Amino acid sequence: MIMDTEEIKKIAIVSDATGKTAKRLVDAVLAHYELEMVWFSVENIYKEVRDRETIDQILSEIEDEYLVVFSIISQDLTTYFRDKLKERAILYLNVLEPMLKTMSKFLGIHPDYRPGLLQIVDDRYYKKVDSIGYTVEHDDGLGQFISEADIILVGLSRTCKTPISMYIACNFGLKVANIPIVDDDTMERNLLNRLAPLKHEVILGLTVQPNVLAEVRRERSQYLARGESGHSGLQEYYDAQKIREEVRYCRHLFNQEGWPMIDVTQRAIEEIALEILEKRGLPTERP
Repeated sequence: MIMDTEEIKKIAIVSDATGKTAKRLVDAVLAHYELEMVWFSVENIYKEVRDRETIDQILSEIEDEYLVVFSIISQDLTTYFRDKLKERAILYLNVLEPMLKTMSKFLGIHPDYRPGLLQIVDDRYYKKVDSIGYTVEHDDGLGQFISEADIILVGLSRTCKTPISMYIACNFGLKVANIPIVDDDTMERNLLNRLAPLKHEVILGLTVQPNVLAEVRRERSQYLARGESGHSGLQEYYDAQKIREEVRYCRHLFNQEGWPMIDVTQRAIEEIALEILEKRGLPTERP
């Protein structure tokens, strides 16, 4: 069916940073609506909107029928933008407002909208926030934007993929995706197909000594088990022989694909992160 362009619901996204977080939020919500029932389109994403002049320019470009989704940290600029949208009766959604209201109730205090806050929160801050959000979304094989990753970590269960990923994102402002590996032909095929289009140098493999991994998994099983029968069912998870086979399989896969290997056995997260950055050819000083 060909839809008249006048019937398409149009959306504009306005952000004082990259707009990626707001765009992902919009995509997640729109995924719940059937295209056969209604058509919609994200027409524009306005980035780094940090003054009234840019707001006025945006308002001159969008139509009254738009939905405007915005994420602006400056209270002064938010109020200005909101008032202008109300004047034209444009439907809008401030994605920060619900979180600020809920957080204020939880903390028992109001946000501190200090003069100059917009200047304090610089590009490095926005980059770090975006990287953290990306890394959370792409934990344990999840996420739809893996091609945006600065670093991709692959490894067996309990090889510290998540804490390493979050440490790098929080301290170096890099987007990190991590993907678990299991000894399975279908998994390997799917993994290699998923990573095939990506730059080879972004992928690194994490490995660990089998006896140490067995002990870590044994301790983890205490939290996963539900009584003796549940614990018994998890024995294969920390079986030493099975783990040796898994580690051997991983190392073979990493060598086969030419992915650099990093041994995480009894090492500090900070030390592992620096080695990852060095192998990736990235700066090891915090921004």
